Amino acid sequence: MAKRSTIGENPFDLLVAEHALDTVVPGPEAPSRGAKLEERLDRLEAGMAEVRAAVAGVTSLEPRIERNQGEMAQVKAELAGLKAEVARLQAALPQFQAEVAQLKAEVAQLRAKMVPSDVPWWMGGKRK
Repeated sequence: MAKRSTIGENPFDLLVAEHALDTVVPGPEAPSRGAKLEERLDRLEAGMAEVRAAVAGVTSLEPRIERNQGEMAQVKAELAGLKAEVARLQAALPQFQAEVAQLKAEVAQLRAKMVPSDVPWWMGGKRK
């Protein structure tokens, strides 16, 4: 039995063949099986180099990620403090509104008691 370089390869996997015998017995210009393996190994090694570079890039980001997580925790704590302050101010708002209403009423009473001649011109009174 004759040895072929196509043992283990399905000749029907080829989509286009120039000659019917090329699918079974490749010509001298066809790359040998060893050359195909070398080419595939080169591609795999190039891919591994890309993966190593990507992993190195990710590992160099780890300190920045940890620092950002620490900053994020600080921001969350500050946000919680601000929310508490807003809640306190909202609770105090009705009291301040009541005080402002009381002051407005007092100012209205004082204006009612004033004689127009007592009001300075810069407050809307008459010039003398």
